[in-house]
Amino acid sequence: MEIARNVWKKFFIVCKTNVQASLVRQRCSDASKINEAVSQLSYLESQVTDDKIHTALGATEELSSYIGLAREFANESKEEHPYVDKLKRVQMILFDLHYAILKASPGERKTFERNHTKDLEEWIEKYSKQLPPPEDYIIPGGGKACSSLHIARTICKRAEHSIAPLVSDGILDREAQIYLKRLSDFLLTTSRIAAKCDKRTENIYIPRAEVSKEDCSN
Repeated sequence: MEIARNVWKKFFIVCKTNVQASLVRQRCSDASKINEAVSQLSYLESQVTDDKIHTALGATEELSSYIGLAREFANESKEEHPYVDKLKRVQMILFDLHYAILKASPGERKTFERNHTKDLEEWIEKYSKQLPPPEDYIIPGGGKACSSLHIARTICKRAEHSIAPLVSDGILDREAQIYLKRLSDFLLTTSRIAAKCDKRTENIYIPRAEVSKEDCSN
């Protein structure tokens, strides 16, 4: 029995060692592929001379960065924010869009999947049911996660406008512009969810006339 146990022990040690070595090789391979992709993107970006493409690239990259910041603020919260994984998914799609813009060229229209927009619409509908009807104008605020999502929303509008010339020129699918428009709505909805998760009150714009009436009544 002792001999059998020793044999099995050695067998498992060998298997474990082989698996660990395989995982290391896999990680090295993945890292190599990532570095290669980053290098390729950097090279392609350095070759861009069209100002419209430069502007669109900058806007989409900035948008993804602020969504990442919002995601980190949500993760740091003591309360669970249910939309975090969806933000990460959006960042992945924006990376694909960034690459499509980078490869944009006259006479070769880059397509964009309609399913991405459909997902946003489903998420907006799901979260909207958990919120009271929106006011006419919500003043950005309500916690770090909420505020950063408001910033991301404004950058999203700029990104949408930045790709409009590429869509008009027929080198980028109009669906990409529709996606960014709906993404702006999604970011507004998640900003409200973020405020709710962090138990913060939404800041609502009150017209000057109404404020004056309240002062008079007091």
